[in-house]
Amino acid sequence: MSTLGLRLRSRAALVLLAMLIAATAASAADYVPDPSVSRSEIPEGYRWRSSDIFPDLASWEAELQAVSADIPKLNEFRGRLGESAATLLDANTATHETLVRLYRVYIYAQTQYDVDQADSGPRTMQGRVAAIFPSFGEATSWMEPELLEIDPSIIRNFMNEEPELAKFNYYFSELWRQQEYTMSSPEERLMALTGNMRSLASDAHEALLGVDMDFPEIVGADGQKVPVTVSGFSSLRSDDNYLVRKQATDAFFGTLRGYENTFSVLLDGVVKNHIMSRDARGYESCLEASLSPDNISTDAYRMLIDTVRESLPRTMHKYVELRRKVMGIDGKLTFPNLYNAMIEGVEPEYSYDEARTLIAKGLKPLGREYVKLLEEGMDPANGWIDVYPNENKRSGAYSNGVLAKDLHPYILHNFDNSLDAVSTTAHEFGHALHSVYSSRSQPDIYADYTTFLAEIASTCNEALLTNYLLREADDLDMKLLLLNQRLESIRLTIFRQTLFADFELRFHEHAEAGNPLTADFLNGLYADMIREYYGAGFELGVDDDCEWMFIPHFFYNFYVFTYATGLTSGLALADEIDSKGDDAARRYIDNMLKAGSSAPPLDILRSAGVDLETSAPILAAMDMFEETVDEFDKLWTEKHKSGR
Repeated sequence: MSTLGLRLRSRAALVLLAMLIAATAASAADYVPDPSVSRSEIPEGYRWRSSDIFPDLASWEAELQAVSADIPKLNEFRGRLGESAATLLDANTATHETLVRLYRVYIYAQTQYDVDQADSGPRTMQGRVAAIFPSFGEATSWMEPELLEIDPSIIRNFMNEEPELAKFNYYFSELWRQQEYTMSSPEERLMALTGNMRSLASDAHEALLGVDMDFPEIVGADGQKVPVTVSGFSSLRSDDNYLVRKQATDAFFGTLRGYENTFSVLLDGVVKNHIMSRDARGYESCLEASLSPDNISTDAYRMLIDTVRESLPRTMHKYVELRRKVMGIDGKLTFPNLYNAMIEGVEPEYSYDEARTLIAKGLKPLGREYVKLLEEGMDPANGWIDVYPNENKRSGAYSNGVLAKDLHPYILHNFDNSLDAVSTTAHEFGHALHSVYSSRSQPDIYADYTTFLAEIASTCNEALLTNYLLREADDLDMKLLLLNQRLESIRLTIFRQTLFADFELRFHEHAEAGNPLTADFLNGLYADMIREYYGAGFELGVDDDCEWMFIPHFFYNFYVFTYATGLTSGLALADEIDSKGDDAARRYIDNMLKAGSSAPPLDILRSAGVDLETSAPILAAMDMFEETVDEFDKLWTEKHKSGR
């Protein structure tokens, strides 16, 4: 073949390739999310890239075997931590590197399992990795007890000798602070060995809800049958059509009712695990056992609940009355009218690519560097994010940033083209970039951020996006939609999560008093709290008291309150960044996002501009909610009177 012929054929191939790429891009841009489709129907370029972690299953298998073999080698440092600064540094370095390798094989399995939880292969992979974690815990369980046996002056001298070890100063100070709750080496070994058993109830809840439960189909607004799924329920409960919302609510909660005893037994198992940890370590309560390692007082938790509950008449109860007014409801508000937009038929749809552009503009106040990282992560071609829902995919959204330092975060999404999905995207990338900044700015030991700080960067992003959209809105309906969005964000993230935190505290206290967590007790408690938080204008449906069964966070360990404190802080930080510009943004990034876990979380947050040891930020959020209710009421009344 002549050189010219080769060139022409190559050029034709390139043209064909470009056409194929363009066709694929168009197909992805026009894609309509559907939670009932198979995984294979999701556009290829909109799935996260597991191959960034391991190129194939064989490589994963080889590393799983290698890290399993290396874990016991950590015992070689046993009894030697006090011999020299070099030995202590080597022990800490080896421990961290082994843990990161272990997380790497786990996250690879997670990226396979979470997108198709009905596939037994990835479930087996994840189970195999989970089975190794207790071995790691056993191999390192002696370290902290041994460190506590060494005279602190010796460790301080080691830090003076070795600059790399000096970075551990805060770690050692926290270790000494928690000394009374650290057990002996044999006791810590036993706690580590029970790790897998203590997670069984939570794992069973996830499998039961996400895979094994079948929900009945409902009839859509077009008369066609619509499947009800865990991942699709949030979209159905906010559908524009009331009958769709009502059917979905009845089908979903009614199905949960049939498993109420199973769910209550699983939750009882979770709390028994927490009580065992409380008793073994000598804490006064499960709440203290959960918060103390992060240096958070139980007073801060209770102050959040007390402050929010005191505000309910002027906030949530007022909001319920606004909904009744706007939706023309003569009787009481019910669940099927709680999640839909109050201005129906107005909400625009956004493709994921449109969302990317919108979010980049909305977060511009955070600076050029932040937006550049944001755009890199949001581009699905870079493999950070799994965008669309599919059958048997895990519901909701999350960001896993453990590999952010050397690789990138992994973000699971179920994007459904709604404004809420756009906001969720901004939220999850708040987590992701927090992980990027902290892991790339801090020594390995402080690379992660604490639970208490986890929801601040995410909710700050949401608030900045909403502020931007409100500034840009020049249409009355759009302004009302965005005010509705702000109300829903605060309702769901502060009020609802505080209700959850209150519920979680009460059922723990009930169990700590020696009582079993029965379905009757949990349903009754949840129903009473819904009535308290939403007020006399709200009425529970026959199965609404089962909602707690579907909340995965109750099977964690006092995590939900961080959503409420996170949005409280995020709102305050977003307002300061919008009003004060670059200086406030730089303080936020430098003092919080880059801080990781290098100082007490309340101190980190205070240095960024928010003091959560006072009720002032919480009260400011309550004021914002009340003001937004009033503003929405005013604009809606004007629209209604003018007939627009």
